[in-house]
Amino acid sequence: SNTTLSFQSVPSNSYAMILEVDHNGGSITWPSSVKWNGDSAPTLTTGKTHQFYFHTKNSGSRWRGAALADYVD
Repeated sequence: SNTTLSFQSVPSNSYAMILEVDHNGGSITWPSSVKWNGDSAPTLTTGKTHQFYFHTKNSGSRWRGAALADYVD
């Protein structure tokens, strides 16, 4: 199904996290504070596993996002 993400209670220092998604359909709506490489969120392939890396250095005002996509589960 469709999912909308938000990042809350972000530490005030530099912070990074990894999110793994087993994508079985639908879409992910990312927070507007996430900036992707090339300024475009990755396209997800249904039936694959994807890993996302996020980093902020300003309490979550701006996130840098990167994706490792299309792993066979």
